[in-house]
Amino acid sequence: MLQESRIQNEPIQTLRDSRPNVMLPESTRHHQLYDCPVYVWYASGWIRFKKAQPQRRWFVYIEYRDRTRASQYHLSEFDTPTCALDFMDNEAIHLALPDICPKQTRTYPIVKSTTLK
Repeated sequence: MLQESRIQNEPIQTLRDSRPNVMLPESTRHHQLYDCPVYVWYASGWIRFKKAQPQRRWFVYIEYRDRTRASQYHLSEFDTPTCALDFMDNEAIHLALPDICPKQTRTYPIVKSTTLK
């Protein structure tokens, strides 16, 4: 996983309106390999390699449970928000996830609240 100091989250504009039938950027999706729900979201950030200029990146996180019921994460990095959303829509639910326990993930699904109070 990337060092927290290398990522600076920022508000992002979703492409929902410009892409037909796209799923919400943050949502629970049914994983096809493991037959269980996984929670998928994305964020933008900046990374810097050595002394080069910071580069904007888009990160897709897949969250699930391991056999001890702990949350595990898979992180993928993209150059554009379009690539990140395409990955979320088409590939994330087919990706092999290390240490996933489908039974624990089904029994204790990841649920996030995005409601602001």
